[in-house]
Amino acid sequence: MKRSLSVFFFLCFSSLLLAFPAFSSRLVSGSHAVSFDSGKAEEDKAESGKTEEKKAESERMEKTEEKKEEEEEAKLLAATKTSEKTKQIILKLDHRLSLWNKEEDGRWKKAAEYYSGHGRNGFKKAEERREGDGTTPIGSFPILFSFGQGDKPETEMSYRRISRNSYWSSGRKDYNSWVESGKKIEGEHLIEYPICYQYAMAVGFNQNPAVFGRGSAIFLHIKAPDSWESSGCITLEKEALPELLRLCRDGCCILLPPPSEAANTASSRV
Repeated sequence: MKRSLSVFFFLCFSSLLLAFPAFSSRLVSGSHAVSFDSGKAEEDKAESGKTEEKKAESERMEKTEEKKEEEEEAKLLAATKTSEKTKQIILKLDHRLSLWNKEEDGRWKKAAEYYSGHGRNGFKKAEERREGDGTTPIGSFPILFSFGQGDKPETEMSYRRISRNSYWSSGRKDYNSWVESGKKIEGEHLIEYPICYQYAMAVGFNQNPAVFGRGSAIFLHIKAPDSWESSGCITLEKEALPELLRLCRDGCCILLPPPSEAANTASSRV
């Protein structure tokens, strides 16, 4: 009996010895796996942190560049003749249109910026334009008033509501002016443009005196649904025009420098 028990305990002990290395191996292996997974997570976390830092640095650089660009444009505006006669300027540089206000200390500050369209054939000097040539006139012009199809929007600018008798004349007698007529006349019947002229601004191009044939009906208006291009007007998104009107007031001017001089507005002295 004692001999049998001795054999039994010996066999059990031997089994434990044989099993221990495998168990130990799995234990150690598992420990290493946990350690490895933990290290990978730390590496991923560190890499993510670097990515966020790079993104933040890129955004800081972009904002710095935008601020520098804005300061340069403000200096250029201050050097123009237009800045001497108004406290509010709409500046169009290629497709970028911005609104600027003159501060009490004489510095110019940007109030808003939008993407904009213009004439299908680009820009042309005001004195070289011809009726229907599809170009946007170059120069500095007053904004005469705002107008639209409905009630006056929120704006400090003078406003005219379009009626069934409202025309912008291209006839010799009343060339390039708003006319109320019960009879059809030459020019644009404004009520026939419910989208583009839902809200708009009349640009004081070719006024006082109006030279017949040089061009008429130059507006800042809402873009057509299928195109940014126009026959010479400046176009904005449907949502942008009312927002711009809320910020504008009487006495505002629009500055349209030549595309080649857009980066150097001061040199044009307009």
